[in-house]
Amino acid sequence: MLQSCTLLALASFMLCSATPVERSPAQLTLPKPTGIYQVGRSVTELIDYSRTQPFLEGDEPVKLMISVFYPVPLQRHSILGAYMPPETAGIEDLELSLAGVAAPNGTFEKLFLHLASNELTENVTNQTSCQYPLILFLPGQGTTRLFYQQIVSTIASTGYIVVTIDAAYDVDVVEYLDGSLAMFNASLWETLDLIALNRTGFTAVETRVGDISFVLDSLSNATLAHSLVPNLPSYGLNTTHTAMFGHSLGGAAAFSVLESDDRILGGLDMDGGLFGPGVSAGTSKPFMVMGHEGYTRDNQNDDPFLTWKAVWPNLLGWKRDIIVQGTGHYDFTDYPIVFETLGITPRNQTVLDNILLGNMKGKRALEIVTTYVGAFLDFVIYGKCSVLLDGPVAEFPEVTFEY
Repeated sequence: MLQSCTLLALASFMLCSATPVERSPAQLTLPKPTGIYQVGRSVTELIDYSRTQPFLEGDEPVKLMISVFYPVPLQRHSILGAYMPPETAGIEDLELSLAGVAAPNGTFEKLFLHLASNELTENVTNQTSCQYPLILFLPGQGTTRLFYQQIVSTIASTGYIVVTIDAAYDVDVVEYLDGSLAMFNASLWETLDLIALNRTGFTAVETRVGDISFVLDSLSNATLAHSLVPNLPSYGLNTTHTAMFGHSLGGAAAFSVLESDDRILGGLDMDGGLFGPGVSAGTSKPFMVMGHEGYTRDNQNDDPFLTWKAVWPNLLGWKRDIIVQGTGHYDFTDYPIVFETLGITPRNQTVLDNILLGNMKGKRALEIVTTYVGAFLDFVIYGKCSVLLDGPVAEFPEVTFEY
C-alpha cells in the first residue's frame, strides 16, 4: 500500500453558504442532479510536506485543491453554488474563446450548480449519522476538476461521496483558498518530442498516484472528514473500501493506483491512454475503459500513450471496454451540458474538432456518462450486476462493446 512518508496536511475548509441565494436574471443553472438525494459541496486545500512539486524548480510542497460532493439524506433548502470562482472563470472564458467557443468574459461566472444548503426544510431534532461509499475522481491534463462538477454531483446524488482532486501545473489552473493561482506548465506538455512527453506523462501519473493515496490518508482523519461532510459516523469516512474514476490523464492514474494502494477496489478510465507506473504489471482488480467514437484498442498509431491494446491482456480480473458513438474526448467532461446550458454549443465543425467534441446533445452525454459510471461503481462497491455492463442495450444504442 502506498502511503506518504509523513502525513502532514494543512486543511482549510469552506462550506457552501446555508442561506438561499436570490437568483438574478443573468444566472444560468445547470440541471438538478437526477438521483434520489440532494447534493452538498465543500472545498478544501491539502498540503503534503513530504513531497515536492515535480513540475517546478525548487522545493515547493505538493498542494492540492479538492472538492467534496456528498448526498444529503434529509430535505433541505436549495441554493445556487457558483460553478467556478471568478478568476478561474475568467481564465476559462479566455481559453475557450481562443479555441473558437463563444465565451466572452463573464460567461462561466454566471453559471451555477443546484446544491443543498445546511438549512432543513422542516424541524428535525434527532439527525442520525449516515455513511456513504467514498469515490475519488481525477480530471484530464490541461482541464480542471471544476469542469466535471455536474458529472460528479449527479453521481453523488445516487448515494456516493465523490472527491475531485486538482493536481497543480498539469491542469489549466488551480485557485487556492487564499486566491493564489497555479497555472498549467505548458512548456512541459506542448512539445513534439514524444520521448520527453512520455517522460512528463509518466511523472504526472506517478505524482497523481501519490496524490490519491495522500488524499485518502488525509480523509482518514475524522476531524477533517467531519468538517467536510455533515452527519458522518463518529469515525468519519470509510477510506479503506473505495473506487475511483478519471478522465484522460486522470483515467491513467485511476489504473496505475490499483496495484499500489489496496484501498482502491476498482478503476474506470474515461477516454485516457494507459501509461505510467503499473502498466506492464496490469491488475486483477475490476477495470473499465470508456472511449469516444473511433478510439478503440485496434486504432493504434505512433502516439506512445495509446496503449489500451498492450494493457488489455494484463487486465486479469473483470474488465470492460465500451465505445460511445457520437462523442469526442471532451464529451466525458461537463463541456456538452455546460455549453448547452449557456447556449454556446459550437455549430462549426472546425471548432468542435478544436475542442474535441462530438455531435451528441449535452443532456444525453451527461446521462450516458453518469449512468455507465454509476453502474460500474455499483458493481465494484456493492457487487451489483447490471445488464448495462453485460452488453448493448436498447436504451443506449450509442454504447457499443469491444469487451
